[in-house]
Amino acid sequence: MKKFFAVIFFISACFFSSLAFAADVDVWRDPSLRISDLKKIFVMPADLRLNAGRHLMPPKQLSSNAFSWTVDGINAAAKKGRRPLVKNLDDVLTDMRFIYGENISVGDKLFFDRAAEMGYAAYLTMTVNQQFETEHVPEQVRTYTVYHDIEKRDHKGRLIETIRIPEEKTEVIPAHDVTYLYTTCEPRLYLTQSMGDDYSGAASCQIYREYQGGPVIKVVENIIKASIRELMKGN
Repeated sequence: MKKFFAVIFFISACFFSSLAFAADVDVWRDPSLRISDLKKIFVMPADLRLNAGRHLMPPKQLSSNAFSWTVDGINAAAKKGRRPLVKNLDDVLTDMRFIYGENISVGDKLFFDRAAEMGYAAYLTMTVNQQFETEHVPEQVRTYTVYHDIEKRDHKGRLIETIRIPEEKTEVIPAHDVTYLYTTCEPRLYLTQSMGDDYSGAASCQIYREYQGGPVIKVVENIIKASIRELMKGN
């Protein structure tokens, strides 16, 4: 791999709902790549390593959903009236075998040659990791101030003034473990003629549980859409 791409995404600590979130995604693209020139794209099956949420739906449905979320991200990035045609690998293979009548294997030179002849100039791969990470928090001592109001009255019981008296208190927070859900998404864009030797664009997105909110699968949906959308924005 000629190009090395390792970027870390730091999301701002803000609250967002379970329906969506706004994320900054680190993106690299070959300066010569023109996204708007990609009229047809195919999507390889996503590598979904969802230790936290993989059991929430059948694998086939999860794979189908991941493709739909990828398409949503591409469409969201496309300029008006310029959405590319996007197909998954199975549909491309079906079309390819119908057109050429050959038993073509994915990944060999013939497969990429045929895909290019069919107008697929680029394809996407994606890895999504979701796992729990435990952090040990040592014992902490917290000092804070509480205030007591004391009323001063005259001999007839009438209020003269209220005096606020501060009192310093100390609280010991025992050492404890905190478990976070950590989710990362790394899509990559390859030109079909490169046959997987090198990528022309890549994105990196990561997020911790305390900023995610909502069901774990919704987090996967949101992070895929955000990563793909930013990756496919362009000229």
